[in-house]
Amino acid sequence: MKKFRAKYFFLAILSGCLLAISFPKINAFYLAWIAFIPAVYTALRNCVKNSLVYGFVFGLTCYAISLFWMFPFLKFNTNTTQALIASSLLWVYLALYFSVWMGMLSFSRRHFHPIVSSLYAASSWVILEYVRTYLFTGFGWNLIGYSQYSFLYAIQFADILGVYGISFFVVFVNMLLYYWLQDSRGKLFFLYVIGLFIAVGTYGYVKVHSYSNPFGDKLKIGVVQPNIDQYKKWDEKFIKENLASIEKLVANFENEDLDLAVYPETVLPGYLQYEGEIIDFVETVSKYSKLNLFGGASYDAEDRIYNSVFAITADNKNLGKHDKNHLVIFGEYIPFKSLLAKYFGILNTLGDFSKSKYMNVLKYKSMNVGATICSENFFPNLSRKIVLSGAKILTNHTNDAWFLDSYAPYQHFVMNVFRAIENRKNVIVSANTGISSVIDSAGNITKITSVNKAESFITDAYQNNVITVYDKIGNIFCYICMFFTMFIIVIVFII
Repeated sequence: MKKFRAKYFFLAILSGCLLAISFPKINAFYLAWIAFIPAVYTALRNCVKNSLVYGFVFGLTCYAISLFWMFPFLKFNTNTTQALIASSLLWVYLALYFSVWMGMLSFSRRHFHPIVSSLYAASSWVILEYVRTYLFTGFGWNLIGYSQYSFLYAIQFADILGVYGISFFVVFVNMLLYYWLQDSRGKLFFLYVIGLFIAVGTYGYVKVHSYSNPFGDKLKIGVVQPNIDQYKKWDEKFIKENLASIEKLVANFENEDLDLAVYPETVLPGYLQYEGEIIDFVETVSKYSKLNLFGGASYDAEDRIYNSVFAITADNKNLGKHDKNHLVIFGEYIPFKSLLAKYFGILNTLGDFSKSKYMNVLKYKSMNVGATICSENFFPNLSRKIVLSGAKILTNHTNDAWFLDSYAPYQHFVMNVFRAIENRKNVIVSANTGISSVIDSAGNITKITSVNKAESFITDAYQNNVITVYDKIGNIFCYICMFFTMFIIVIVFII
């Protein structure tokens, strides 16, 4: 095994820094297109064992910067020591994916043409992102594709390949640029990059201009962002104060003849099914819109508790609800509760939530709304599933108050841009605090609020019946990448 060299540690750290600042809130998205080059240089000049170490440094640097907000977020609910341990464990866990990727790249370094090597690097990266999204509790935060949310022309083919296709494209371009820089005769690789951007940009230009123009059924909507502090949100002493502050915001909806009003996750601080103050509040504010979507808690006949979105009409009829399919670990449930509960407090006073298995479309007259709650927008398959079930417009109800004033609300929000493009649906986001917004079917942000500000707004949104290629095929691209990567690995062993 070759000795470790300071130069390669520096290059790994450089790649980590460049990639970290390509994400929101800094949003230097253009750096993602070159961020991998120092790491690729390192992997292709070192043995597998060394590359695993350098890759770990690459990943740890990236996540310690871009996900530093995990520390104050966890500290808010625990203490400094517990927060440091928990956030460090997460950064280490995520860094292992980078370690594996650089090890895989080093493993194949002497065997293939640069184009094949580039395809292999991009494919293996996609596999690791896909696994990370769903393994264990799943953590689909800061996939490389998400860094490009504002580069609309480059991300429109997400309606075919999803966000994972965008990640593939970014890594593939990094590899081609590396080979261009390394080979004095490598001008052809740069021409490949130009050709790819022309092809992707042309497709993007057509799609942006096709879907930016309003089409479908027009809805007049109202969105509420209450900006209630997390420490007040579950404190019974503040229930009246919190509901009164929301009523003031909703007063703007009076006489506006709204079709749809969208409220954030757990805007109702308890159970709509029996708590008098909450029932009175809903009756008071629901009259302003034909259909109202309220985030709140519910329970079933077996006393299981759910994080839900209720569909309530202007005359106070409850049309049904959507219960959350994906729960936030230590926020909505505690795994191995008997062992860990004494170390990590639950972030609400209701106790552990239960997980639902169904993505329910909320329907009223011609409106078919597909609601996602907070972390459900991490998972492209959930939005896809509800669109295939008949949703014509998507909403995301979230509470990002527990992230405080950090990068997290921005990083969480941009996932909605991809859910809009993948499904070609308008997405309405209502956050307790964070970023509330309306995103059109091309990924344009047509209305947006500020973080840590109480406000409400009225605007137009459109529902449609479009079913995209991505809706039809799902994440089949990830499986293609998996088979290709396995094929390359087998070939290396044979050689």
